Amino acid sequence: MASNIPNDKLFLPPSWRGMASVLMIAGLICIMLSAAICYLAGSSEVDGWTIFCHSYLANYVFCLTICLGALFFVMVTHLVRASWCASFRRIAELFAFTIPLWAILFIPILLTAYTKNDWLYPWALGPDSDLPGIVKNKLDYLNPLWFTIRVAIYFAVWIFAARFYFTMSRKQDETGDSEITLKLQKWAGPMIMLFALSVNFGAFDIVMSTDPAWFSTIYGVYIFAASMLSFFATTILSCYLLQRNGRIEKFVNTEHFQDMSKFQFGFIVFWSYIAFSQFLLYWYGNLPEETTWYMHRGEHGWLELGFVLIALHFVVPFLGTMSRHIRRRKAIMAGWACFILFVHALDMLFLVMPYEGIHLSFSLLLGHFVCWAGMFCLFVSIVLMRVGDTPLVAVKDPWLSESLAYEVGP
Repeated sequence: MASNIPNDKLFLPPSWRGMASVLMIAGLICIMLSAAICYLAGSSEVDGWTIFCHSYLANYVFCLTICLGALFFVMVTHLVRASWCASFRRIAELFAFTIPLWAILFIPILLTAYTKNDWLYPWALGPDSDLPGIVKNKLDYLNPLWFTIRVAIYFAVWIFAARFYFTMSRKQDETGDSEITLKLQKWAGPMIMLFALSVNFGAFDIVMSTDPAWFSTIYGVYIFAASMLSFFATTILSCYLLQRNGRIEKFVNTEHFQDMSKFQFGFIVFWSYIAFSQFLLYWYGNLPEETTWYMHRGEHGWLELGFVLIALHFVVPFLGTMSRHIRRRKAIMAGWACFILFVHALDMLFLVMPYEGIHLSFSLLLGHFVCWAGMFCLFVSIVLMRVGDTPLVAVKDPWLSESLAYEVGP
């Protein structure tokens, strides 16, 4: 097998690895600066700490969804024996392998549940507060201890799956044992089922419970669609930047970029379908306890952002990436990937931030996107630290030769 591997550079550029600590420091500084800006953006209706907590959660979910999308991609491609992606699957494994560090960054969010304040989760006020009856009826489920236990289970599933697939893949690099691939395929089905449950309930607990009076049975599917869309955008951009720096040029070809772009296009449509389906059901039902979430997003400037998302998250990328000619242009698709990641950030802002008393304003957007810059710096820093001296391609994957010869039709 080794004789079939092209002579190519398979490790990060040294200059990239040296950026990890700088990006980590820059990210922490941006997050602290965001806290100060959000604090100043507070008003008599809502304090600045509430604004910052919502911004931190929105940007945290932005980064976490990329990693969860990567984890699902790794598992499902093993499940269906997808050979076409063997040459860049390691990149997805590395994204997923950062989840343990995101568990640490969840601690500030978790602590807000124990403060007896409604900075992020109104249910944290407890049964002795003046919460609406519909929320008090949920407090046996929405309470700090039970919330902590559930989140620990979600992260345990994600961390175990990510670690299992990465360590087995690295072991195969060393031994060349093709039986490892069969083992990874064998466990993919059960792990995907656990993944589906954990992502669905994790979306309910971590994001949807910021508005505990509201509920949606397809909210987890919405988060999943956003995860896969952002993952493919990040992977396309990563492969393009690596090739611009002389890495994996012979492993990821135009055919791979075209297929990644196809999946990205598919999840543009799927996200739009889920978002519209959720809205249509509540518009048709028109029940007060179901429409309150959309009411918050129809006032204080948030309605305009909703219309922006319809245009930028669906119409523009749908029309812009549907052409095969465009999908086969690496630089153009990298540009579209940047665009999609930007609107994914807007989408997470729209999901999390609208809260009673929070107005969309310049100071809020400034504080939020400074926090986004900080969180994204942390994301890149964590990925670079995780990569280290790991080769960017699983060089002894038995499917690699098929991936290198991969071609697609029109």
